[in-house]
Amino acid sequence: MKELNETTGPLGPRKHRREHATSNKEQRAAWRRRRLVAIVIAAGALLVGGLVVDYSMVNGETIRRGVHSGEVDLGGMTKAEAGEALTRHVSGKLGEIDVGDGAATFTGEELGVQVDAGSAVEEAYSVGRRGGAFQRLSDFVGSYLGGGVGVPAAATYDEAAAREAIEGVASELNTEPKDAAPVVTKSGEVEVEEAAPGRAVDVDATLDNLEGSLKGLSGEVALAAERKEPAVSTEEARASAPTELLGEYKTDYAWDPDEGRQANLKMASEAVDSTMLAPGEEFSFTEQAGSLDYEEAKVFSEGGVSSEEGGGLCQVSSTLFMAANYAGLEITERHQHYAELPYITPGFDATVWFGDWQPLDMKFKNTTDGNILVREFVDEDGFLTAQILGQEPTGRKVVLSAEKVKQSPTEGIKWVTYKKVTGENGEVISDGVIGESIYSFNPPVPEDMKHETSEPRTSGWLDPTNTTGWAD
Repeated sequence: MKELNETTGPLGPRKHRREHATSNKEQRAAWRRRRLVAIVIAAGALLVGGLVVDYSMVNGETIRRGVHSGEVDLGGMTKAEAGEALTRHVSGKLGEIDVGDGAATFTGEELGVQVDAGSAVEEAYSVGRRGGAFQRLSDFVGSYLGGGVGVPAAATYDEAAAREAIEGVASELNTEPKDAAPVVTKSGEVEVEEAAPGRAVDVDATLDNLEGSLKGLSGEVALAAERKEPAVSTEEARASAPTELLGEYKTDYAWDPDEGRQANLKMASEAVDSTMLAPGEEFSFTEQAGSLDYEEAKVFSEGGVSSEEGGGLCQVSSTLFMAANYAGLEITERHQHYAELPYITPGFDATVWFGDWQPLDMKFKNTTDGNILVREFVDEDGFLTAQILGQEPTGRKVVLSAEKVKQSPTEGIKWVTYKKVTGENGEVISDGVIGESIYSFNPPVPEDMKHETSEPRTSGWLDPTNTTGWAD
């Protein structure tokens, strides 16, 4: 029997055949991989080749799918169709331009709006046809994979026409801020009228907004406006509102039935009423009441009695003069009358004259630390009432008195006016003469000017009208 060695025995040749088979299998797998790569490359080449081919060669004269201008899908349209669609859309969008969310509306024609639809159509048509392979590949990716390719439709406007239109809007919408201020209600109470902000339209910024809206083919234009804050807030006005009565004085409104005189008293007192004075500010009766169209009434002039426009105004100025004295304010200008008056104590009067020659005024200054409110009106009892209201009570008491010290047919009638001011603790702050007045004797009233006159409720020059209760 023949022995088998390791290389020629049954196992040796079987191992060699197995290794040879494995090698052939790997070679076949590698060959298949190379063939697949070649196929992929060839397919990619064919695909890229198809993409870089001019779009017109495949789809004729239509715009590539996925191309749009704003909200208008232009894909698949011819140039003419795209132009019509874009023009129609723009006409609907920009036919009316809404500025400031309904604040104003203009037609596109009024603003000189024009849209270059032709340029947008040409750019849309060029997608897939323009540039080289990489540009066309980019157009393809953008059209089908990137949400579409957008082409802007350029819109322009006439700057001069648009500016004029926006300036018109600004003139209507611009408002000045309103400061809070104390007001007097019909019931005579002092309340604070609340502050309100103002508004200033920024014309240039609004035109910028118009340009931005037109770029997006939008007919909605935001109004650019700035808020203007009031100088005095509601809280500040409430904190400084003058509600405390500092001084008051009354004279008889109805004692003289002359209608012209009573009309003049009413007009002048209404002009004075509700005047606000800041600390240190001066009140002028002429500035407040000097320019009204007064009625004719009896006046003392040129040593006699005559009828002139504005007769009776001195009762308004005199009543307010006394209220300012009782409020402890500084009187900066006062003039006596020609003759003694029946409705007020001599020395307590203050005449005014609005003429160009030697005008006479009645003035006083707010010497308190806060705002004061001047009031003058006819009350329910028929008295002409003047009041000075302040922020805080002064704590002082004022006593006014007048004394006739001399009477002479040649030198007239002399009165001296005194004022005594005491503090909260009764200490005398001031006590002395505040004025001297020399009056002429009353001239006779002409017969044609006489009328039935009641005796004033301050007849005899008693002074019960210091209603603040400060007089002893």
